Amino acid sequence: MTARQVNPYFPLVILLVAVMAAALLFGQVRLFPWTDESWNTLLGFRLPRVLFAAVNGAVLALAGTLYQIALRNPLAEGFTTGAASSAALGGCLALALWGNPLLVSLSALLCAGLGVFTVCGVAARAASGGRVTIILAGIALSVMAGAGISFLKYFFEDSLSTMVFWLMGGLYAATFGKALLLLAALGLAMLFLLRRRSELGLMFLDDQSARASGVNVRALRGALFVLTTALVALSVSFCGVIGFLGLMAPHAVRALIGHGVMVQLICSPLLGAAALTLFDLISRTILPEGGELPVGIITSAAGGCFFFILLLRKGGRVWGS
Repeated sequence: MTARQVNPYFPLVILLVAVMAAALLFGQVRLFPWTDESWNTLLGFRLPRVLFAAVNGAVLALAGTLYQIALRNPLAEGFTTGAASSAALGGCLALALWGNPLLVSLSALLCAGLGVFTVCGVAARAASGGRVTIILAGIALSVMAGAGISFLKYFFEDSLSTMVFWLMGGLYAATFGKALLLLAALGLAMLFLLRRRSELGLMFLDDQSARASGVNVRALRGALFVLTTALVALSVSFCGVIGFLGLMAPHAVRALIGHGVMVQLICSPLLGAAALTLFDLISRTILPEGGELPVGIITSAAGGCFFFILLLRKGGRVWGS
């Protein structure tokens, strides 16, 4: 690895540390002058919340990066492949029927897996097949999942407010346990990806070249889909739908730093962690009198503005260098 490849990582690490420090120190409740209550606020609320935000941001950014590498498509992410929408449907179903947090997580994971299996099955059976068909099938599945969620909202009025609030995306239920579980999943994913980085680089460039070099492209793409779907579903099950982060972070890294696979695998999670931590800080300080705005609203607004700017500056060249 050359010095040019290593250099971009350090500014992002510094940015992440600075944003996490700001998120720990600032909020609706003042920590200074220091008291026992300040200490309890820091350790009992802010520290788990900041860790949870950072790990979730890294997970969502990595998921978007992997989908885009696997499909070589700048629009590939959890929603356009159907994984996030299917997980959201599973979570809403569990909220409507049981309301148990553990069952919400299990239902989200199961439905996300079924959704991506359906998308891949449709793409395999389609006459054209290929990566574009996966995106189209994923969009169709997202529309169907949205219809299913609307159905649940209509027929389970008692759970309507809970489902709507959960779908907005928020980090209210942050705990050390959830943060550590997500961190463990992220660590295992990174170990697998770093071991296969050369194969990922070949597949990212061209399927034919990868096959000629002995890479089982179909198996590797399938493994990426399973891994990424699990990451997206786990994040959605814990904090609802936080959109656009999986699209923003990889695009920002390619635009500002580079297109190398290793650069994307390391820089995208770092940038995603810093971004979601910052957005969460904004969400819990922007409203007066202790109010809190769901962070999913902020990420969606920021994502829309980001892509308008990207399109105005680069036009259709959002994928190439």
